[in-house]
Amino acid sequence: MSTIKLILNDLHLADGHSTLDCFGDRQQSAFEGFLSSACSNGPLGTAGDVELIINGDCFDFLVTSPYDTQGVTDIAIAIGKLERIITAHQSFFATIRRFIATEGRHVTFITGNHDIELAFAEIRQRITQEIAGMAEHPAIHFCLPRFYRPLPDVYIEHGNHYDFWNHSIDGLWDAQGQPLTTHPTTIPLSVGSRYFQHAAHPVSIAYPYFDHLEPSINSTRQIALLCLFNPEIVIETARRTMSMLAEPRPALPNLAPGDERIPARLFEEAMRDFAAYQHDMASHKVDWTAPEGHNNEQAVGNAMIEFSMLHDVLALPTIEAVAAICTPTIYQMGESVAAGMHAVLEHDSTLRYAIAGHTHMVRIDPMSSDTQPTQSYLNTASWTTRLALPAPGEVTPELVEWLRQPDWQHIPLRDVSQLIFAMVNIPTNGPSSASLCVWEGGSQGTYRVLA
Repeated sequence: MSTIKLILNDLHLADGHSTLDCFGDRQQSAFEGFLSSACSNGPLGTAGDVELIINGDCFDFLVTSPYDTQGVTDIAIAIGKLERIITAHQSFFATIRRFIATEGRHVTFITGNHDIELAFAEIRQRITQEIAGMAEHPAIHFCLPRFYRPLPDVYIEHGNHYDFWNHSIDGLWDAQGQPLTTHPTTIPLSVGSRYFQHAAHPVSIAYPYFDHLEPSINSTRQIALLCLFNPEIVIETARRTMSMLAEPRPALPNLAPGDERIPARLFEEAMRDFAAYQHDMASHKVDWTAPEGHNNEQAVGNAMIEFSMLHDVLALPTIEAVAAICTPTIYQMGESVAAGMHAVLEHDSTLRYAIAGHTHMVRIDPMSSDTQPTQSYLNTASWTTRLALPAPGEVTPELVEWLRQPDWQHIPLRDVSQLIFAMVNIPTNGPSSASLCVWEGGSQGTYRVLA
């Protein structure tokens, strides 16, 4: 029997009430067309066996209320959030229901950092119940290890394991990524999730474009922009951040009265606080090991150079400062995930493909060596809306005002969204063959191969 694996990730279904819910009408329409095409009469339905693999962050528990759960989640909190997600996205569950009703179609969910709650048995049962009307169903599978090997030569994981801020292992998986328990009752959230819930959530609500820029910009550049646009939110975020230290202290202690109106001074002091928070978290996060191939000295050096550059440009006229801040740069989270996935391939010569998500950015890294010349790392990006980072010539007074007070109903940034998935074909004889593809055209659409 011929087999196809379809891998996508980062759908981010939330409660439907927030700008942070990323699965809107456009995504739902495309999802319906995508899964319809994977049934018997569609262009992706030629195989007898088709597995849909949703590689993490399908559900966004993190941005679904209640927002601040004191650094942990439990079954009751998770169930309450899931019910709100289900209410907002009935059509999504119905689409999967129709898909698995076709012979030879099944779905696998992998855990991500926004849906770590999939580790709760009660959550898995409730999702299955909503899709299939029963607590267990043979066509619905949840991957309990940190990674998934659907084929001997294909390795899949969300990717947050290689990101310091979103790394989460304590109490869930052992060092090899195998589950320590199938029935946890509480789960400690990652450093990044705790920071988002307690300190950064108001920023994401007020400036939702930060989560959608392509290419992504890091938190340092986000802080630089906020020092120009909204000193009050920088001060409040610093205050909340300092309250999370093992030994809490006042925020911005060296900021003199009136200095908050000088963007470079506010940036300098805010970055001192955020660096102190990162150092404090690192000193207590004993389960973190940087991925092989990650050069920490180089990363620190790059961060210092970036800080110095941003500090200087904040003294420029606003339009020039914004243009400089929005200049594309290396996205460190993407590099960390890539380093981790490269290491997976290097350690296992039987693999042809290592596939991740998490970064929301497409990536194709062919790898070759004397022993294995045909390995590749693929990142399947995201189905969320992606907005082009403005080029220097596009930074106008009107755009600056929109960036300062964004109207999410009228977005002047170019929409560069792509609904990305990986398609793995398994011939009767021979190794797997994977392609990155993009779905185009909504419910009546089709797919195009990217690479």
